[in-house]
Amino acid sequence: EAVNGAFSMPKRKGRAQTQAATQAAREARRRHNDKSGAADAGRVGLDATITVRLSSVGLTLFLLALHALCASALRLPVDLSRRSAISAGTVAALGSALPALAADQRAVVVLGANGGTGLECVNYLVGKGRPCVAATRTGDFVGDSSSSLVSVAKGDVTSRESLSSLITRQTGAVIFAASASRKDGVKQTSNAKAVDRDGLVACAQLCIEQQVPRLVVVSSGGVSKPKSAVYIFLNLAAGGIMDAKISGEDQMRRLYAADGVADSGVGYTVVRPGGLLREPGLGVSALELNQGDTKSGRINRSDVAAICIESLDSAAAFDTTFECYNADSAKGLDDVMGSNAKAVSLGEKTEVSMVVTGFERRADTWPKLFQGLQRDRVV
Repeated sequence: EAVNGAFSMPKRKGRAQTQAATQAAREARRRHNDKSGAADAGRVGLDATITVRLSSVGLTLFLLALHALCASALRLPVDLSRRSAISAGTVAALGSALPALAADQRAVVVLGANGGTGLECVNYLVGKGRPCVAATRTGDFVGDSSSSLVSVAKGDVTSRESLSSLITRQTGAVIFAASASRKDGVKQTSNAKAVDRDGLVACAQLCIEQQVPRLVVVSSGGVSKPKSAVYIFLNLAAGGIMDAKISGEDQMRRLYAADGVADSGVGYTVVRPGGLLREPGLGVSALELNQGDTKSGRINRSDVAAICIESLDSAAAFDTTFECYNADSAKGLDDVMGSNAKAVSLGEKTEVSMVVTGFERRADTWPKLFQGLQRDRVV
């Protein structure tokens, strides 16, 4: 009624009044049309944007399915970096077009949960509210199992049968923090070859078979440098443990380099800590990651545990191997044992090595710390 009244002027009004009323009506109509046009244009723009984005996602999903089908049918080789160009492009496209998936809340199996680092891994998982299985050789757990997030189980890494009962399709991740035992009566069967080599390989095989998204391995700094002082000393002191660790690492990497493994979203992360300390963690800002195994230092077990757990959901840490240590303790492999000993026993401050590898990583958040890590290349 208001619109009609505006356009129907009484005949008794004068000419000037009529012209003014007519002009006002024209102005009102123009404003009405402008608003309608703008709304239509907005709707058209929105529809076009949605159409383009849906088309992009549809094309991306089609390419992903086509690539997976071809790879399966033709057994296409996985490139040395373990990621094909189309897979990387697809992931990037999907990441920008679709919402991020919620973090995996399936239980994380911690093998070697009674060890110093394994125990810290369980504690860190509980702190993050993530369910976990504290797996030990005997089935007894020395840590706090009062939380509903913690379940305790027997997990003997020297027994494939024992491992197969733990590593299933329902496993969210596995932390391999087990290592050779030095206890009398046990070290004969739980020696370095049985645990750090054969146990790791069996664990990796099961993780791949059961499609476990991530296997994190706690190894050792200097493990790939057999002529270094660190390697020679630890190898002699612990019954060939460094030989066993590097052999286990290499065999594991070859298993994960098989066709189709990486494309299925199944991968690993190898963490090589420096000298381990039983002190409160210093946090991400105090740490340094490196690659190439030429530098090391010392690090608190709780910080190693944090690195292991935080790397689980990191795409940047997928299929990577890196060293970790406190940034203010960095030394070359031939000097690190002496500097660590002086720092621990005498409280002497470490003169940080000035040698730069170019692979040092430091950051103030966990995601940033892992960014830029180089993927392993398996020959």
